[in-house]
Amino acid sequence: MIPAAAYGELSAALAERGAQLLTTPSTYRAAHELPCWYAAFAGITPASTWIPCEPGLPPGLQTLARAVADLPPGPGIVKDYVKSRKHEWAEACYLPDLADTAAVHAVVSRFVELQEDSLAGGIVLRAFEELRRDVGEARVWWLDGEAVVTTGHPDTPGLRPAPVLDHIRSPVDQLGCRSITTDLARRGDGTWRVIEVGDGQVSDLPADADPAALLGPLLAPAATRVGCPAVPSKAAVVLPNWSTREPAEVVAMRSGRPSPLMSPTLMISG
Repeated sequence: MIPAAAYGELSAALAERGAQLLTTPSTYRAAHELPCWYAAFAGITPASTWIPCEPGLPPGLQTLARAVADLPPGPGIVKDYVKSRKHEWAEACYLPDLADTAAVHAVVSRFVELQEDSLAGGIVLRAFEELRRDVGEARVWWLDGEAVVTTGHPDTPGLRPAPVLDHIRSPVDQLGCRSITTDLARRGDGTWRVIEVGDGQVSDLPADADPAALLGPLLAPAATRVGCPAVPSKAAVVLPNWSTREPAEVVAMRSGRPSPLMSPTLMISG
């Protein structure tokens, strides 16, 4: 996932070549970094607080103690503005007791150490919520405020939950980004919770998902999407065969010439 600062540099470099990204640097950051999207989703995502810090410099004990005071008592997790280290769960992610400041400091320090120069923005402390593992996570792809595709999460491709989205639409509109993803999981009490928000360009599409279901709405004019099914069939979308020829955008960038197809430019990765 391209860091927000590097995305700004990409936007500036493309602008010099006559291209404009459909997702501006400010809207990219709005969906990519938790402190930017949290206010819109605060009521439907675990309680969170954050502390800006530099790579290799974890917050001190007193700073952490003030931060966790804003969270409900009990366990929590640590991540940076973008990613966690959930695969080092006990070592650098899970906080068994937010009131145990020394233990919190140890896990946070290890997290910062392992993130090295890839630490994004600072650390985020989040209240821990028990989720239904048998249900799995869903990834919902939003375009212009509409849920166009719902897939499983790349970490649990065998599970395909169907979350209730009525309470998600207003926060998505409030965030005001054209293309985003929301990862949802079901809490033990049955409530669907937003676990993460992401920019649609850099969110992984599960390997078993049909790319045309997402690319079709992205490439179609907005007027033609009204009333269309959330997931179009493969037959409904015709995409160029880029395995045998490069997109005009790539050819133009390699040659240094602006392409008529590059304004505006749509970037999709992952």
